[in-house]
Amino acid sequence: MKKRNRIIIGLIFLVTSLSSAFYFLPKESELYLTTDISDLQKTLLPISIILSIIISSILVFKKSEFNGGNSSRITHIGYIGIMSYLIYSLSSSLLTTVALKTNRVSKTETTDKNFVMSTMTFRSNGELISSEPWVIKSDGKYEVRGRITGKSYDDNVDGIFMDKSDYVKIEQKKEFGITLLNGLFGIPYEPTLKK
Repeated sequence: MKKRNRIIIGLIFLVTSLSSAFYFLPKESELYLTTDISDLQKTLLPISIILSIIISSILVFKKSEFNGGNSSRITHIGYIGIMSYLIYSLSSSLLTTVALKTNRVSKTETTDKNFVMSTMTFRSNGELISSEPWVIKSDGKYEVRGRITGKSYDDNVDGIFMDKSDYVKIEQKKEFGITLLNGLFGIPYEPTLKK
């Protein structure tokens, strides 16, 4: 492949994956539970690895260097491996964004769950000073951290984004109901307060 074509493909991949990693994926992540995104990324791991190897091969493979001696081949394959490792996170975020967006193409059904708010405790000299709900406020949004009852967790918590009017409704509660839409791949998204 010509050097000019490699540069064009590289720039397209770089712009697309960087915009995905820093703009589209954070926006999509607000519509999903953290643990569901983590599970999806584990499922997509082999595909992300293969995609990063393919992209790095397209960008750096040179037939003239590969047809050299054994040391030249090993060095070239090692270089492709290093490039694959470096662009893995970009290809993973791009693939995750595409999967999350595609999941929201259609909804299959709704699911009702109970959400238990996590608390942050503050201690001084071993004594409990205060305990308050784990809520992160930014840009007029409230991210309420907690766990869905009946779901197993590995030290993670989920976060649900809501506006001020919804947050006021659940502010004094420790547990509340949420409704999730099930998407095309069966991944629940768009948690809203149960009515």
